Amino acid sequence: MRRKDAFQEFDSELWLQGAEDAGTQAAFLKKVLGLRKGQTVLDAPCGDGRIAVPLAEAGLLVMGIDHNPYFLDRARARFEEGELEGEFLVGDIREISLIGSFHAAFNWGGSFGYFSDEENLETLRRLARAVRPGGRVLVDQPNREYVLRHFVKERRHGPLTVVNRWNARRERVESRWTLRRRGSKHTYLMAIRLYTPVQMRRLFKQVGLKVEAAYGSPDGKKFRRTSHRLILVGRKAR
Repeated sequence: MRRKDAFQEFDSELWLQGAEDAGTQAAFLKKVLGLRKGQTVLDAPCGDGRIAVPLAEAGLLVMGIDHNPYFLDRARARFEEGELEGEFLVGDIREISLIGSFHAAFNWGGSFGYFSDEENLETLRRLARAVRPGGRVLVDQPNREYVLRHFVKERRHGPLTVVNRWNARRERVESRWTLRRRGSKHTYLMAIRLYTPVQMRRLFKQVGLKVEAAYGSPDGKKFRRTSHRLILVGRKAR
């Protein structure tokens, strides 16, 4: 059994703050992944089903994988309430064993880069294996150049304080999250590897994905150096 990574120790509610419009994002994903009603899509990690719900409402068959059972319980409850069909599994995205099962797969919301370089590559490889020949894989990361040009050393949001530093040698933003709530204090450490566009394209090539498009935001704008995000879509050879 793998040891828990730092981000897995976080208070679950920390990952659910600041959600953007799920419907707009789901529509973007459906479009750029070329998905049609009745097709299958893998959401990994899926969190509490925020994106999975509007995808299912659009007629897609969604499977979500996440390490957090609490998130999955929330996702299942949302699907039950909306009378939607979907499947949610507890699992580590580095160990996805599904092969050729989906028309597309995606890693959304800046959830890529929390592992070692080797494990990040393996995560992408597993996503690529999960899709059918001709299927697409999408990965969404913060745009490294934008992050560094507008680097925020400290930010506060209610009871949460986040202190960041850039480790140039490891190419990671290392963060200390401090949560003060109900008279208690909890501190969590986290590091996320930020890849340049060239580095991400290299990863896609290594796992057999040909990059088809690069976007800078979920409104469909093409990626530019000034974009907040780097969203790559790669296609698996037929």
